[in-house]
Amino acid sequence: MGTAAALLLSLALLAPRAAGAGMGACYDGAGRPQRCLPVFENAAFGRLAEASHTCGRPPEDFCPHVGAQGAGAPCQRCDAADPARHHNASYLTDFHSPDDSTWWQSPSMAFGVQYPTSVNITLDLGKQTLLMVPLALLLVPQEWVTSTELLISLDRLNTFGDDIFKDPKVLQSYYYAVSDFSVGGRCKCNGHASECGPDGEGRLACRCQHNTTGMDCERCLPFFQDRPWARGTAEAANECLPCNCSGHSEECIFDRELFRSSGHGGRCLHCRDHTAGPHCERCQENFYRWDLRTPCQPCDCHPAGSLHLQCDDLGTCVCKPTVTGWKCDRCLPGFHSLSEGGCRACACNPAGSLGTCDPRSGRCPCKENVEGSLCDRCRPGAFNLQPHNPAGCSSCFCYGHSKVCAAAAQFREHHILSDFRQGAEGWQAGSVGDPGHPARWTLGGLLLDPEDEEAEFTAPEKFLGDQRFSYGQPLTLAFRVPPGGSPLPTQLRLEGAGLALTLQHSSAPRTPDSGQAGEVRLKFLLQETSEDVDPPLPPFHFQRVLANLTALRVWTSGHSTSSSGPVLLTEVRLTSAQRGLSPPASWVETCSCPQGYTGQFCESCAPGYKRDTPLGGPYASCVPCTCNQHGTCDPDTGICLCGHHTEGPSCERCLPGFYGNPFTGQADDCQPCPCPGQSACTTVPDSGEVVCTHCPPSQRGRRCEICDDGFFGDPLGLSGPPQPCQPCQCSGNVDPNAVGNCDPRSGRCLRCLHNTTGVRCEHCQEGFYGSALAPRPADKCVPCRCSPEGSVSEQRPCDPASGQCACLPHVTGRDCGHCSPGFYDLQPGRGCRRCTCHPWGSREDQCHPKTGQCPCRPGVEGQTCDRCQLGFFGFSVKGCRDCRCSPLGATSPQCRENSTCVCRPGFVGYKCDRCQENFFLTASGTQCQECPSCYALVKEGAAKLKARLTLMEGWLQGSDCGRPWGPLDILQGEAPRGDVHQGPHLLQGAQEAFLEQVTGLEGAVKAAREQLQALGRNAHCAQDGAEKTCIQLADVAAALESSEEEILHAATILAALVIPQERLGQPASWSQLATEARALARSHRDTAAKIEATARRALFASNTSYALLWSLVEGRAALEAQQELEDRYQEVHAAQKALGTAVAEALPEAERVLTTVQQVSADAALHLASPAALPQKSQAETVGLKVQTLEKTVTSRERMVTEAARSLQATAQAVLQEMEPLTQLHQEARAALTRASSSVQAATVTVMGARTLLADLEGVKSRFPRPKDQAALRRKAAVVQDRILADSRKKTKQAERVLGDAASVSSRAKKKGREAELLAQDSAKLAKALLRAGRQEHRRASQLSRQTRATLRLASRQLLASEAHRQELEAAEQDGAGLSQMERQIQESRTSLEKDIKVLSELLARLGSLDTHRAPARALNETQRALERLRLQLGSPGDLQGKLRLLEQESKLQELQIQSFESDLAEIRADKQNLEAILHSLPGSCASWQ
Repeated sequence: MGTAAALLLSLALLAPRAAGAGMGACYDGAGRPQRCLPVFENAAFGRLAEASHTCGRPPEDFCPHVGAQGAGAPCQRCDAADPARHHNASYLTDFHSPDDSTWWQSPSMAFGVQYPTSVNITLDLGKQTLLMVPLALLLVPQEWVTSTELLISLDRLNTFGDDIFKDPKVLQSYYYAVSDFSVGGRCKCNGHASECGPDGEGRLACRCQHNTTGMDCERCLPFFQDRPWARGTAEAANECLPCNCSGHSEECIFDRELFRSSGHGGRCLHCRDHTAGPHCERCQENFYRWDLRTPCQPCDCHPAGSLHLQCDDLGTCVCKPTVTGWKCDRCLPGFHSLSEGGCRACACNPAGSLGTCDPRSGRCPCKENVEGSLCDRCRPGAFNLQPHNPAGCSSCFCYGHSKVCAAAAQFREHHILSDFRQGAEGWQAGSVGDPGHPARWTLGGLLLDPEDEEAEFTAPEKFLGDQRFSYGQPLTLAFRVPPGGSPLPTQLRLEGAGLALTLQHSSAPRTPDSGQAGEVRLKFLLQETSEDVDPPLPPFHFQRVLANLTALRVWTSGHSTSSSGPVLLTEVRLTSAQRGLSPPASWVETCSCPQGYTGQFCESCAPGYKRDTPLGGPYASCVPCTCNQHGTCDPDTGICLCGHHTEGPSCERCLPGFYGNPFTGQADDCQPCPCPGQSACTTVPDSGEVVCTHCPPSQRGRRCEICDDGFFGDPLGLSGPPQPCQPCQCSGNVDPNAVGNCDPRSGRCLRCLHNTTGVRCEHCQEGFYGSALAPRPADKCVPCRCSPEGSVSEQRPCDPASGQCACLPHVTGRDCGHCSPGFYDLQPGRGCRRCTCHPWGSREDQCHPKTGQCPCRPGVEGQTCDRCQLGFFGFSVKGCRDCRCSPLGATSPQCRENSTCVCRPGFVGYKCDRCQENFFLTASGTQCQECPSCYALVKEGAAKLKARLTLMEGWLQGSDCGRPWGPLDILQGEAPRGDVHQGPHLLQGAQEAFLEQVTGLEGAVKAAREQLQALGRNAHCAQDGAEKTCIQLADVAAALESSEEEILHAATILAALVIPQERLGQPASWSQLATEARALARSHRDTAAKIEATARRALFASNTSYALLWSLVEGRAALEAQQELEDRYQEVHAAQKALGTAVAEALPEAERVLTTVQQVSADAALHLASPAALPQKSQAETVGLKVQTLEKTVTSRERMVTEAARSLQATAQAVLQEMEPLTQLHQEARAALTRASSSVQAATVTVMGARTLLADLEGVKSRFPRPKDQAALRRKAAVVQDRILADSRKKTKQAERVLGDAASVSSRAKKKGREAELLAQDSAKLAKALLRAGRQEHRRASQLSRQTRATLRLASRQLLASEAHRQELEAAEQDGAGLSQMERQIQESRTSLEKDIKVLSELLARLGSLDTHRAPARALNETQRALERLRLQLGSPGDLQGKLRLLEQESKLQELQIQSFESDLAEIRADKQNLEAILHSLPGSCASWQ
């Protein structure tokens, strides 16, 4: 087989090295485009190759040739199912590594791989690729080729004849095997990309440059169509160029014809911003722009007003004749109604129009009193259309009775003249502070003083009076001004009919040339349009002023600016009219009067009519006479001359004494009354029965047949003999204002008051007592009110005179309401139980009437005072005594009946107040601790000694005094010691000391009693109604009296005590005891002195408190008494503390003396060995008892003093409580003083505010020094008041006609009239305030006027319904809100218009100053742009047009409201007539109002 046994074929389809390099970037360093190509690379790597035959299916063995690459073992196996042994086509394009060789292998020749069977290898490149011929097949490199798939066909194996013998081993060694398959090339991008890569679908795509696109960059981008697409070459990059659409489009196409003609083939599509052309380089048809940088704007040429719709570069349209405007959208001045034929000429009447017609509607703007589309006729209520009249036509006057008038014939023009040729002609001159004097006349006129800041000329009589014929006519003033001078500011002032007007001149004065004198004429038009106020006076009221002109003044202000001479008033000319033919005066009216009026001016009432207001003058309305055909009436007064037994302003009632219906108009309407004395009567409307209305006094009834209420009798004798009516006799026990007090026939009283009864109310009712005839109601019959618990029966009446009720047993009182003294527990049906108070424990036999509690003595308790309280003993007639057991040593506060306490272990003594022998008090002071054991021996010895003494005492008591000393065992004991009793002189000293002490106590008790008596007198305890303090003082006095008796008894016993002389064995310690007793007596005396001083202080405090209380009762010095009482209370409190301290100091010493006396008594009892000592022992015991009694007395006094101090303290506290209201009153007074001070401060602030306001008003006066403003305000107030009063009169008249002459309705109408008057006055005040504020709030004047009218409507309609008032107020508030919003919108619109006008003015100024030699086109362009911006601003939706539409809507709403207001005004006038009719039907005293 040799070397040809196997063949490994390696394909390396590689281009030359020079062709493998990339072609660089698509743009050079300068940014210029150039041809670019992707890099040269292996296009087969990683791509899937397919082979038509691959070994391993089925598995087979192959034997590589020895020496071949990869040859190892002689034969190997190929198995497609074994990953380690397969050789599929994936190994063709994988990564080739010499160290780990992989290959694709075909089946061997043993499986038929040999010619003519070919093995094909297919490679899908997925992209057009530039390839070279394979070098391994010895192909010479040729031109680039383009391929998407590569097919390699292996047709024949070169076996060199080895397969002839068909040896399997040989056949297994021949097969195809390829280890690596490389294809060199680059992507095809037509010279417009430097790289390529997979796209979103995995396809290889160029990343195009040069504004190209496509998989191979085969076409230009959509907006880069300015030239045709071409490949990039080395000579030219052929970059795609963008279309030129002037920034108005992003879409274009290539147009070959356009490219051939212009060199640019990009034709733009869908041009924006109203542009057109291949490059969007021009505006669409009917659009324009003045600069390429600005957007195209529509020409908006008006289709009817322009010749064609296309405008020039400035947006100006070409207009038809009579049409003007930038867009030919409006008519020329004087033309209107733009249409296809242009505009039509205006035909406005110059006398009635304010200018040219509306260019849209052709409607002429009429003057105030002119109407019609051409302003060629007067409005209803006006006449005499004249050019010089600012209102066009003059308003009809007709005294307010007619709105239909025309020019009168037979009147000619007339002038009232003052030329000052012969003198001042009656003109008066005046100034500020000068009431007036004859004007200074010089030859040529009246002299104006140049030094006067203000000057005034008053016209004479010929200019005054009825000047109605001068309405709408001029008053001319002629001044002579020196060279270089000028006329002074001049005003004309008219006064009349309670009003004052100030007029401004209607013509501008012509100033003479400098250097020469000249005449200046000022013309004042006597019409409301010349007024210097807004709104002006209505025409009717202006003519009322002229109808009764009371003053005409020429008012000048300011210094003369002339330095070369004075200013002269040379002529005053007033145009008027009088009867005549030539020249005609067309301004004089003749009225068409309604029914009821007559005369040229409707100034008179027609026959059968009268003034609604008697003597009301020509302004009062005429109403038909209301005499009910019983007479005629006076046309001025309206009084009827009645006949047929009628009377009244309208003959509407019969004369007194007649009855009937005078409204039927017959002569026999009124018939005589069938009443006593032919008194007045009337008829019942339903039945027609005649009823007397003016019966004699005390009589009533249809025919006065019964007595009036409060009287009785039978005046006509219907039930018997006639009895005159007399007053009811009910003993004054009826209500004189009540109805039906007694029977009108018998006189029996039917309505007895004050609990009385009887025919004449002369007795008390059952269950009442007293005197029914008492003059005062309080002294008459009162209820018995017997107590249901204490009376025998509730039904049983009390005594009618005394009122005493029948009481149960032991019940007392008039009403049996409480128990008798000594009884309690009142029960119904049983009465009261007797008190069971213990005779010893209670202070008296009476108990509490409710609970039965008896008043117990000190230390006693229980309802019946039958036992001692806890801690007390010795129940007796004096109560119980305090045990006074030591709280430390006693087991309980309760002691035994002998006053000894039950002691705790270690304590001894009567009160358990000391430690027993061999015990001592611990350091904590809470218990007695036993002494050490050594003391026990001493205790035992002492106990033995005490036992001996006890036996000796018993022997002494039981032995005979004459016998010698007792038993031998006692004699053998210790004999009595000689130092126990030292001599009789010591006992005598002790007796004296005790007597002295007792005497001191007696004096102290007497002094205390005297002080208590003085306290009782000061407290007025002798009077009735003693209070608790007096009761306590009485208790203290009783205790002191008992103590004094005991002290006197003790002094008697001490004085009678016989002191024995010296005996053997008497005690020797009496001197010491006497000394201690004397010291004790002095201590008691000092204590008594302290007590007395404390009592005196308490007495002084009580007296002071009493005096303060009386001063409080009498109302003197409340604050001073309070302060002093508080000081006294502190003194009483201090005295109480001092008294308690003194008692606390005296108590231990008294206890110590008592203990000493007891010990002395015990010692004396132990050592009295002789019979003579027994009396001494008994006397000593007696003395000890007296000492105990004194101790108790001191204790009781201490308690009493303490109680007295507490009582005084309680009294003082009660007084302080009673002082609390006074204290509160004092606080309230202070608060009131504070409020008063605040009020004074507020008043001061108010005064300061008033002064500030006055200063402001002075400032206002300085700014408005002329009297015209005050006159205007007074005039407006008078007009408002006249309107309100006139409306009120009309309402009164209408109410009278509706309601008739009923008295009750008349009263209500009168009340309503007064309310209307008050409302009118209030409304007039409000109107005055609004008018005062109107000058300062000019822009709100119309709104304030509407509010005033709304207030007047509300005031008038309040007579009908308050609900309507509320609704109108809400409507007025809504109108005010709408007007405020409208005002804000008008202000905003005005501001915007002012800005626009300013821009237009600047543009006009530019156009006016345009220099034709210096760039006029530029200036015109700028002007055109500014106008365009202004037009866009004005034409933007929602701005001025929206506001104007809103204003038009609001105007329509206001017109509707005005119509509603006029309707309301007509109703108010009708109501006013009714009210005035009612008012004039009332008595004279009821109708006096201003």
